[in-house]
Amino acid sequence: MKKTIIYIGFLLAFAGTAQAQEGLKGRITVNDVSLSVAGDSLRVQMDMDFSALHLPANRSVSLLPSLRMDTAIVRLPGVDVMGRRQYIQWQRNTGRSAMTQVIRRYNGTTQHLHYQTAVPIAERPGLVQVYLDEDSCGCLREVLADRNRLLAEQDFTPAVFTPHFVYVSPQAETRKTRHEKGAAYVDFPVNKTDIRPDYRGNRSELAKIENTINRIKGDADVSINNITIKGYASPEGSYANNSRLAEARTRSLVDYLKKEYPLDASLFRLDYEPEDWEGLRAYIAKGSLPEKDALLSLIDSGLEADAKERRLRTEYPEAYRTLLRDCFPALRHSDYVVAYTVRGFDVEEARKLIWKEPQKLSLQEMYAVAQTYGTGSKEYNEVFETAVRLFPDDEAANLNAANAAMQRNDTAGAARYLEKAGEGASAEYARGILAALRGEYDAASVYLQKAKAGGIAEADDALRQIERMKK
Repeated sequence: MKKTIIYIGFLLAFAGTAQAQEGLKGRITVNDVSLSVAGDSLRVQMDMDFSALHLPANRSVSLLPSLRMDTAIVRLPGVDVMGRRQYIQWQRNTGRSAMTQVIRRYNGTTQHLHYQTAVPIAERPGLVQVYLDEDSCGCLREVLADRNRLLAEQDFTPAVFTPHFVYVSPQAETRKTRHEKGAAYVDFPVNKTDIRPDYRGNRSELAKIENTINRIKGDADVSINNITIKGYASPEGSYANNSRLAEARTRSLVDYLKKEYPLDASLFRLDYEPEDWEGLRAYIAKGSLPEKDALLSLIDSGLEADAKERRLRTEYPEAYRTLLRDCFPALRHSDYVVAYTVRGFDVEEARKLIWKEPQKLSLQEMYAVAQTYGTGSKEYNEVFETAVRLFPDDEAANLNAANAAMQRNDTAGAARYLEKAGEGASAEYARGILAALRGEYDAASVYLQKAKAGGIAEADDALRQIERMKK
């Protein structure tokens, strides 16, 4: 930094003294004061102009610069400006101080001194001020006047980007619909369709569905909307027979559940898939069968189901036997989905549920809970992490989670969330803040200009901070 300081004339300073009337006139001008940090040194430079100073032969002026850094005061090398007789006397006495630079004043001439010095520093300073003391002395070195002035100051404290984080309030759900789903592997004797609870592992498989229904049915906060059962068969045998088995077995399972639960029969929904080719493909794709690529090509072909199964069985007999043993049993399953509606909660109720049953809360209810905690607190951040975990594709949930991540200095996590935060002005603002935190100021400015144009008031302050960071 550079600054121009003009020192008012000594004639005015000493106008009330007898010494001033003896010829000390004019002024000393100090220009271009600069402070800079270079490595482990603090450099001070200034231009001292004595051209307007009339100094009698038996007079001198001492300029004593100093630095003030926090509470410390550092004396810098001084400058003595001497009249002719004072200068001769100084020469005879071989100088007064190694810390002082001596200048003889030639009255009526242009005379400058480019002053520069360096002070060692252990660490980058904060606020640094340059002061200048003036001593005007007579021929016997008596002090005639003493003045102290602030020449310049500069704050070297590193600029820190301190953004405001803009969270968004999610839209309220008019109806909170949730789903619980799973898969049960209910076994049937060959070509049979009736449910036999004690057959093989059926007791535990049926318990999967029953436990889900019981848990939801027994919750006073929810009401069941519907229960969907979708049955699947494996591809061996004819498609027609598999279609018959899949439908009949699924219907048997639905009828079994209707008997077990005194629920409105209209709540139950039935669906079936005669042959689970999608499940077969996924199994082969993840596995390491020798003919893997050829098997996948066959499954993806446009052949009808019976033709595909026949070619699979005859052209790849070893793979078929492996699939029959290891894969096909898992393709005979019944998927179930229990859809239900959750009632609304006030803030106090939601504060309890967020840590126990957060799946019951809407995004808007979670947002209201977050507002009851201190911004950036552990609980505040955890609420938004929970929200995005339960609503991974929601733009508002991802945006708020990104803000929470940035507040705890998790820029990598914030970047992941912002990929799904949409293209709105709030998301552009958050991307700008993330770029700035990473030191990518040019990119940050682009995002923040978009956010500003979109009406985000906080973008102005962020842009001003970025300009300071660039300096």
